[in-house]
Amino acid sequence: MLTRGTFSQVIDAAVRGLFDQGKFDLSTTVYGPRLGFTQYEPDVPNEQLSTISGPGYGVLTVEGQQYSSNELYKGYPVTLKMQKFTSELRWTEEDIHWIQKQPSSKRASTFTSIVKHAVNALNGNLNLEACKVYYLGFGTTNLTGGDGKALFATDHPIRKTGGTQANTFPVGDTQRPLSAANFTEAVTLMNRFVGMNNVQMLPCRKIRLLVSNENEPVAQQILTSLYGPTNAQLGLQTGSKDAFAGRHVDVNYMVLWDMPTAYKNYWFVIELERATELSWLAVGWMPRMNNETFFNKGQYANEDSVFFGYVFSGWQWAFGSKGDSSAIS
Repeated sequence: MLTRGTFSQVIDAAVRGLFDQGKFDLSTTVYGPRLGFTQYEPDVPNEQLSTISGPGYGVLTVEGQQYSSNELYKGYPVTLKMQKFTSELRWTEEDIHWIQKQPSSKRASTFTSIVKHAVNALNGNLNLEACKVYYLGFGTTNLTGGDGKALFATDHPIRKTGGTQANTFPVGDTQRPLSAANFTEAVTLMNRFVGMNNVQMLPCRKIRLLVSNENEPVAQQILTSLYGPTNAQLGLQTGSKDAFAGRHVDVNYMVLWDMPTAYKNYWFVIELERATELSWLAVGWMPRMNNETFFNKGQYANEDSVFFGYVFSGWQWAFGSKGDSSAIS
């Protein structure tokens, strides 16, 4: 990107005030890696990740009978896919000259550096790709699990039984909209998730509700409102922070700021303790700027890059609903 045309306002006498809006960009903060992902550095490209279960339950055995065999069950290996994002800014030596003159030529200015926000372009990629894991998680165009399923599916296979389990509302139900009752039901369903050995997992203890910008007020109301629904038999609201605390569950919400408006009804629940072993941010390097600015034929160039990939080695850490009341089949 050549910035020469952009910086024409620096020397335009008619432009008396020049203000930097870059500090208001969402990409000035990196929130994506905090959406339930454990960061690690892979040793080789395209490496595989998998899981292994604990043993199944013991078998009732009578006196003198041979002990029943038990075994561990492996998960479905998934191949890591990493992506490199780059950004290059170019400007001319004339730009530099006139920017240095700017303080005396402008009545007011907060614009001080061409590359002050250069790395923000790549921070934005970390955020965007993290949000895609969720709102594109009902299909396999973005990421596919080792079991060949989307992150959110009604038929994740269980190795021991040959059966399946859903991390959505079940077949025959609907993609329920966000509400206190539906949020509570989602957590209850997550408490029934099993591993590949068909053993039920520990109850959820560290829950985060992920919502769109538009649904943030609803999430905040669910977690802070103590009573509901509003009827003559008004009782305690089971989805509030206080209600969950009484069940020894830490709960809060997070906003997927880069989830497009088209997906505004989507909402998700993640369990952070399970996520530490099942969802990953593989990092080659975080956003970085070249140590030296390149100069050639009167033009400066600044190059930045980031190399990473999001991946999940299991699905039991997450639950999703499209929130549009459509039928699940």
